[in-house]
Amino acid sequence: MDDMMAAPAPAADDANMMGFTDAAPAAEAAAPVDPMSLMADAGGSPPQAAPASYEDPFQGVPTKDTPAMGAVSMGIPEMNALREWEHKHERELEEIVKKEESEKKDKKTAATEELAKWHAESAATIKKRFSTNRADEKSSEAARAETQKPGANPWERVVDLIDTNARPADDASDTSRMRSLLIQLKSNPITAAA
Repeated sequence: MDDMMAAPAPAADDANMMGFTDAAPAAEAAAPVDPMSLMADAGGSPPQAAPASYEDPFQGVPTKDTPAMGAVSMGIPEMNALREWEHKHERELEEIVKKEESEKKDKKTAATEELAKWHAESAATIKKRFSTNRADEKSSEAARAETQKPGANPWERVVDLIDTNARPADDASDTSRMRSLLIQLKSNPITAAA
């Protein structure tokens, strides 16, 4: 049992473990502690106190109370020309940002108004085009019904569909003879012998 209580010797490869695997101090190893004595008996003595040789493993680490290496305490910086310029520059930048935001907001509202105006004009144009198309369709249906009546001249409908006053461009083919033929057929239609 005493062999189990003795601390093991550190191995050669444990040298880089920062002392966590070092053997226990000789004073503690010499006097083995009975685990049953640590338990409080109903009428027994209180457990023994911790050894007095305690070392803080974090004693070299700087805390918030002590300044770090080369650091200056965080107090109010003294006002000098550089600080004054920095404060003035920050205020100027804030003003520029506010101005840009207000301009951006104004442009957004103007764009929204222009877009609404464009949508209204587009809807009016579409509505006008629909009414024009309906009127053209009605007149086309009326003309088709006229040409289907018995005794009607179908060449009148053909002449209505073409532009008789149009003049060809210089490089276009000459269609004046066809136009004159259609006008002649409108005036003197060929009657089919029945």
